Amino acid sequence: MFDSGRSAAEIVAAEGLGTQVSESAIVEAARDVIAKNPDNVAKYKSGNEGVFKFFVGQVMKATRGQANPQTVNDTLRKLLSS
Repeated sequence: MFDSGRSAAEIVAAEGLGTQVSESAIVEAARDVIAKNPDNVAKYKSGNEGVFKFFVGQVMKATRGQANPQTVNDTLRKLLSS
């Protein structure tokens, strides 16, 4: 930033460093992970909060780490509560 005079936002955009996964892609990845792991869904619904991290990790893996973590958390909580 100092050498180029560009803002952090400009550098992030130019270098492709920001999150690049749409909310619909996160929802799709989350649904896929949930569908493939019925045992862990049952554990979560029976009160095992620790398994939630597994779901977050799997969605982040599916999106190659480019999804917004807060959106992933919100999406998973919404889908797992229904």
